[in-house]
Amino acid sequence: MTQIDVAAFGPAWARFESWLLSHSPADHAALRGPAGHEQLAGLESRLGFALHPELKALLELHDGAAEPVADPGSRTVLPAGKFLPLGHRLSGVDDIVMMYDVLVDVGEDNIEADLWEEDALAVNLHQCVPFALPNDGGVAFIDHRPGASYGHVYEMGIGSGDLSGTLWATSLAELFQALADALESGSPFLHYTPTTHEDASGRHCVEWEVRR
Repeated sequence: MTQIDVAAFGPAWARFESWLLSHSPADHAALRGPAGHEQLAGLESRLGFALHPELKALLELHDGAAEPVADPGSRTVLPAGKFLPLGHRLSGVDDIVMMYDVLVDVGEDNIEADLWEEDALAVNLHQCVPFALPNDGGVAFIDHRPGASYGHVYEMGIGSGDLSGTLWATSLAELFQALADALESGSPFLHYTPTTHEDASGRHCVEWEVRR
């Protein structure tokens, strides 16, 4: 991974985060502070390999997005922080460790089932690092296998049994650039179109509609 690749992430994320700050402050407020150096070192020790530089840069900015809390003046909880397609919320270090263990177990089960080619994502999940989770058993992760797919961003519906994976982008920089394009123009990202979730009190946050 070159410095040029790493440098591309900063502007892409800054543009995406700036849009949240200006247009969806509730989502922006859900972003946690940075993960500490010891946390990141512990994560890499647990994984047994170095984090992709773009994922490390993201965690150095924000240790995921916090779960929403109830507004004292409202009976409903605004689902702020689920600002990625399919309701994915950025994961912090602790959630990454938890979900990585799940990925490893799923990958081992797939190897034992002997239904996949050896280069399939489904049997190489021990070399993939989750970075966002929804509430339905899916996961968004970054491929850490050496080679052409290093850094690619995938979404996989583990809970639904969809283990082939869907390519979202070839890098985190490309992903957040594309998401910023969609948010600014109202155009789709893949088959997800940005819209607004609004509660009875008028508070709102980003939501993505699936359009087949």
